This record gives sequence, structure tokens and C-alpha cells, in this order.
Amino acid sequence: MKVVHFVSVVDPRKCNGDRLCEGLCPAGAIKVVEKKARVDATRCVACGKCADVCREEAVTLIRRDDPMAIGFNVAAVDPAKVQELCMKASLLPDLLVCACTGTLAGEVAAAVISGARSPEDIVARTGAGSGCGIYCMGVVFKLFQAAGIRIPEDPRWNNLPLTAADVPEVVSEKYPAYYFRGRI
Repeated sequence: MKVVHFVSVVDPRKCNGDRLCEGLCPAGAIKVVEKKARVDATRCVACGKCADVCREEAVTLIRRDDPMAIGFNVAAVDPAKVQELCMKASLLPDLLVCACTGTLAGEVAAAVISGARSPEDIVARTGAGSGCGIYCMGVVFKLFQAAGIRIPEDPRWNNLPLTAADVPEVVSEKYPAYYFRGRI
């Protein structure tokens, strides 16, 4: 679970509506309306990417009055369905998916089962992808694929397969002592 102590705020006097922040926000919290960026505080994970990319310095992070906890309640979903989706993706439910937030594969699977349909939904519901977004998103994409959900390509997401199940068969056969297959 991630606790978010800050929220992005846009100064409309400085914002030029160039959409750089909107295109970079991993949680889909920023939308440009009438050439001004607007932040949905309920989705903002305070990653700071919007502030980093803003050339006009229109975006700042301020402390929230009440910190927001992000994490998905796995217990709210049938554990057999979570297990089934994880196994279909060749993942164990207790696999650490996102080191930045401590999010497990079972939590992401539960979010997908409960209606998450985009990487932005996963970021907003679980926190995974709100840090570096490098290692976790490949596993998130595996879970979407296992659930039959196609995610369009987007430069924000690194869809890199990084599990032993993704090792090519030829490598697995060449190095059988590493147990790339048959362990899940």
C-alpha cells in the first residue's frame, strides 16, 4: 500500500495547455480542458512527473490535508479467481510486482478482476506504476493479457516481460538447471 501525502496543483495563469503533463500522468489524473490542465485529486499519486515536464512551471506538488492510501483490497475478490488469473499469467499471487509501492501480483489481479481496464486504472487503484514504472508494467500487461484485455501501445508504459516464464524456450532448454519452466 502506498500513502500519498502530496497532490499536484496547476496554476491556470501559467498553464499553456500543451498537454505534456496529461500525456505523462501514469494515473490519468490530469486532463486538459479549455487549454488548462486540471488535476483529479482522487487519482493523483504525486509521482511528480507532471511538475518535472512542465516548461512553464505551472504544476507544483502541495501537501494534502488528508493523506490518501492507495492499495487494492484483495480480500474483496474471490481468491480462486485471483489465483486463476495469476496462474494464467504464469505469476504467483504473492510475487512482488512493484518494488516502489510494495504491490503484489495478486493485488493487481484483483484490481483487473474488479474492473481495472487500463494501466492508469492499475496505478490509481494499486499504486503500481506510480514510481519508476519500469519493472512492474511488464507484469501488469501480462495480467491484462491473461484476462483477455488488450492495451493499446503507449510510450508511457514499459511492456517488458521480466519473469522466468518469459525466457525463450531455447534458453530454457539450454540451461535446465535454472528451472525456467515447471515451477508454477
